[in-house]
Amino acid sequence: MRRSILLCALVLAAVTACGRKSAPAVQTLPPDQAAEILINRNWLDRWPTGERERLHVYRFTPSMGGGVYQDRTLFAGQFELFTYQLEGDHLTIQWPNSREEDRMVFRVQRVTGPEPFDLRLELSTPSRGPRTYYGRTAETGGAAADPLWSLAHP
Repeated sequence: MRRSILLCALVLAAVTACGRKSAPAVQTLPPDQAAEILINRNWLDRWPTGERERLHVYRFTPSMGGGVYQDRTLFAGQFELFTYQLEGDHLTIQWPNSREEDRMVFRVQRVTGPEPFDLRLELSTPSRGPRTYYGRTAETGGAAADPLWSLAHP
């Protein structure tokens, strides 16, 4: 009887372990690849589910001399332009309006979600917005690729 209970417990544990989903695969990119993926892409802290939901967006656009940070909803918000430098895994952002500077470690990872994202940007100590942002590998620029534009114009 004892042996049967032990056997049942072992089988139940094995079945439960097999049925569990494994943690999603995460691949941290080396700094040179992370620097390439960082630019010309919208980095959102969340995928908006409604037009009044607040979100934060970074976009690094070297061809325009820097980037833009947005604290916004789908249709309205505030923005702040910045310049930046990359050195290995360090990102330095200069905020001309306030004359502040952020120096932080950044990391880009390939992830599986949350949907529709497959990239994650981690900033160690940003002075604006949260530390975690998400992007999409498929984004190549322009309004047609802008996830916010797509959501606002189904």
